[in-house]
Amino acid sequence: MIDLLIRDATIITMDPDRRIIENGTIAIDGGRITAIDAGLSLKASRELSAPGCVILPGLINAHTHVYQALIEGIGYDMHFDPWNWRFLFPIVSKMSPHHAEISAELAALEMIKSGTTTVSDHWYMHTDTRNIYGVTEAFDRAGMRAQMVYGLLDQTFAGERIESEYMTMIHRQETLLAEARQFAHAWHRTRRTTVALGPGSTEDISHELMLKTAELARELNINVSTHVAGWIEINAYTLRRFGERDLEHLHSIGLTGPRGVFFHAVWLSDREINLLAETGSKVVHCPVANAYLGYGIAPVSKMLAMGIPVGLGTDGAASYTYDLWQVARATAMLQKASRLDGEAITAEEILAMLTINGAKVLGLDSEVGSLEVGKRADLIVLDLNQPHLLPGGRYVPKLVYSAQGPDVIHVVIDGQVVMENRRVQTLDESDVIKRAQEARADLIAHAGQETRDLLAAPWPSRGPYWRAIVHENEKRRREEA
Repeated sequence: MIDLLIRDATIITMDPDRRIIENGTIAIDGGRITAIDAGLSLKASRELSAPGCVILPGLINAHTHVYQALIEGIGYDMHFDPWNWRFLFPIVSKMSPHHAEISAELAALEMIKSGTTTVSDHWYMHTDTRNIYGVTEAFDRAGMRAQMVYGLLDQTFAGERIESEYMTMIHRQETLLAEARQFAHAWHRTRRTTVALGPGSTEDISHELMLKTAELARELNINVSTHVAGWIEINAYTLRRFGERDLEHLHSIGLTGPRGVFFHAVWLSDREINLLAETGSKVVHCPVANAYLGYGIAPVSKMLAMGIPVGLGTDGAASYTYDLWQVARATAMLQKASRLDGEAITAEEILAMLTINGAKVLGLDSEVGSLEVGKRADLIVLDLNQPHLLPGGRYVPKLVYSAQGPDVIHVVIDGQVVMENRRVQTLDESDVIKRAQEARADLIAHAGQETRDLLAAPWPSRGPYWRAIVHENEKRRREEA
């Protein structure tokens, strides 16, 4: 008698042979997949019948900042710099362990309901050293698999100096390294959680701390995950400071390689793409956030052609979603449109980025990312019995180009049914939303006048709404002078 049987569905395995099994059954016992085939005759303590449905490996969100889950819809239609100063910094500088925990629960709820089973969250919001523990515990309670990236900022945040009143997340390198080591010892390989180290960016941490971070990662044998070449200005900074482009510099100090995970990777030269390929480094593509903030479009099709493992991430509030199906579709459309080539990227490549390649990026592909006997049972079930997913034809393009988060009806993580018939089993949805609303209101109340101005700004007569506030403040300043 095994634990769980899911039958009568089409199984897209994403195994090395990319098998698709019609009318298939998947057997799960002790948290692992024990059999996959058509017509299996087994007995289980629990069965789910899924006719007209597709079973896939759980989706992998390889880069998030879930502390921003509480603050979408306040500052918007901005470039990167005003977005940080006028929207992000004033609010998140007030984040407490309570805010951190509920932000993770809210994000986990949205991810589970849209089919994400593994998340990698880059957490550098150390306004309180307990914050990251609350986030990790929230993911653990939700039943999610998580790679928690312990962020390190000792110099700037998004290029802004420590002297700012908002820079409550910047700390001395000795403190950060000691706390990161302690966190890794507490949580790395605890149940479904692994740990990585996350220097903010070449600009945000000192050269000395970057070297010490790489050294600690080698000692602990964990990933180093950092933002690289996300915005064009970072290359100007590293060329001026080190005489090298951003990725070139990280390569020269030893951060590339199988344990190197690089977020965004938009402004790369051909030489840098070659360096990624030659060293076995990994990339996380965040197309919606990159486009929204005007970063640009990463050369993903070129990276894939070079054999570089690329996963997908939602990043933070700039994506306005934790639904990876939306991110997948944006990936495809942006690559095709920017290269004027309908073949620039394929549906099959996109599905791999959502699953097995995302697992490779995080170093988890021996455990998850595909449905194979012996792997951990992380899977999702999508219902095709609806107008936009009418069964028939080829499955992969329908999923990549048509599927949406609400199409996911069941979610299994580590053999546990985390969502059944759209009802999340591990979180009380109404309670999470209620507490998130309260936490959001509390953050806003403590954020100050800048945030109140953003929320009270009138409907814009021309251009982005927030500029009217700037113009009015400047006019008032001149009059007072």
